[in-house]
Amino acid sequence: MKGISDREMRELMDAYIGEPEGVPPLDPEGQIAFIEEYFAAGAPELKVIFLVCNWSLRALSLLLKGRPFSRLGVEEQQELLNRVMSSRNPLLRGVGVLLGLPLLMSYYRRPEVAVPLGFDAAALKEESTLRVVTRDRDLPPKQGGQP
Repeated sequence: MKGISDREMRELMDAYIGEPEGVPPLDPEGQIAFIEEYFAAGAPELKVIFLVCNWSLRALSLLLKGRPFSRLGVEEQQELLNRVMSSRNPLLRGVGVLLGLPLLMSYYRRPEVAVPLGFDAAALKEESTLRVVTRDRDLPPKQGGQP
């Protein structure tokens, strides 16, 4: 992905997702491919915002921790993210939230992760086909005689 290296993406994935218990591990290559597809399908501003948030987080790491984000341990990276996301300043919170959005979506959208957590997209789709909604018929008249 242009603008951010695979190493930086892996650092962010480790910081945001870590090593969850009871679900499959990270799939960096698959997740990076999904994120690239996500940015290609969306508004071009999404990728720019993601990159700006990445640079902002790395600058905040220098300001708040005194070290580059890549030199922090995973626990320190997560602590920095928690500090940023619990800030009263909406711009700082936005940095953490907007940066994490595609990263978390790329992980939790995977069926092998979503199903053990209680979200089975295939079952929901199957159930929705049982309840077909059409809008081809006229609506019933309003009650009470009001227009």
